[in-house]
Amino acid sequence: MLILFAGLGFWAIGYGLDPHAVDLSNRLAGPSTEHPLGTDHLGRDLASRLIWGAVPSLVAIAIVLTGGLSLGIVGGGMIALGPPGLRGAVKWLAETALAVPTLVTALVLSAVFGASPLTVALALLATSWAPYALTVAALFDRIRGEPYWRASEALGVRTATAVQRHMLPNAWPALGALAGADAGRAVILVASLGFIGLSADTGRPEWGGMIHEYRMFLFTEPRLILAPIVACTLVCVLLHGALDPSGRRGSRL
Repeated sequence: MLILFAGLGFWAIGYGLDPHAVDLSNRLAGPSTEHPLGTDHLGRDLASRLIWGAVPSLVAIAIVLTGGLSLGIVGGGMIALGPPGLRGAVKWLAETALAVPTLVTALVLSAVFGASPLTVALALLATSWAPYALTVAALFDRIRGEPYWRASEALGVRTATAVQRHMLPNAWPALGALAGADAGRAVILVASLGFIGLSADTGRPEWGGMIHEYRMFLFTEPRLILAPIVACTLVCVLLHGALDPSGRRGSRL
């Protein structure tokens, strides 16, 4: 997906499609060879704005799939395999983070640090790890009762090695499905925050900001608002299909 958007970005540059170029003489023009999706109310190319508007969503996906998933696996391992005091503390922290909606966290951080993409990144990182941690802990607890895990313990295999060989491969089908849904949720969250003006710089294209800007053309020029909405939907569906391995291989659980 990253390669696809990068390729579309280079294509837009090659054809000179500047998302910021205003051409009032060509405002609200329909699709053409020069402008594949037409232009908006300021004569800006809609296709280039849609392509470059994907950047905040791709950053949010990267945060969820790297930071959130990594912290969640580490936290889940602490809950399932750590000493009793650490287990209780990490579990309480994960349950607390899960109870607070990400949107509320983003609003609080925006009030403290100001509205910016960094605020959205911090909100995603602060809340996205919690469901992974609790899911990993539950899966690890179940795997600990399996014969192959007990055999590895009896053979004296290091815990870290056994987790890498047995726990993570068997937990990944469930984690992959959760990651796909969570990455799609991150896209929707970034668009929602952009819609209310908390994540997007008004001078740069962003899908949520575009939906807010084009909402007044819902009935006269519906293609303007439908373009970012369809883009969000397609990205969410593709992420869920790409990261959910349940349809391709079974779990040993």
